[in-house]
Amino acid sequence: MGKIAILLVLVVLLVGGGAAAYVLYFAETDEAAAAETEHDPDAPPVYVEFNPIMLPVIGDDGIEQFFSLLITLEVADAEDADRVIAMAPRLNDAHLTALYGSLNADDITEDGVLDLRQVKRRLINVSNQVLGADIVRDALIQTVSQRFL
Repeated sequence: MGKIAILLVLVVLLVGGGAAAYVLYFAETDEAAAAETEHDPDAPPVYVEFNPIMLPVIGDDGIEQFFSLLITLEVADAEDADRVIAMAPRLNDAHLTALYGSLNADDITEDGVLDLRQVKRRLINVSNQVLGADIVRDALIQTVSQRFL
């Protein structure tokens, strides 16, 4: 009877120790994975530059002017930048769709001058709709050119 009791205690200790090690190992792994997915607020941002966008402003008599914008999106890290690059065709489409019909509207242009704050706000919102919430931190407008016809 004494040998069986000692054997049972050893089995319980081995199983308990193995279970504890398993739980601790996977708990650390989950914490490390969670830490990797969180963005380091002190890390420098990553910028993804897009091709220029040409947008016509259409008035009563046809096209009145063109705007050309060079846009760069700011994201938290290289992983998000890779996601932006992979989704670039969808983002280009979303940017054009968001801006194309609104250039004559008073909320984007005021007396023929582009309101860059509104444009940036629209670009950030539509980019995050395509990519997921809070991926794009900022939309930087590198160049704006306006050509009247």
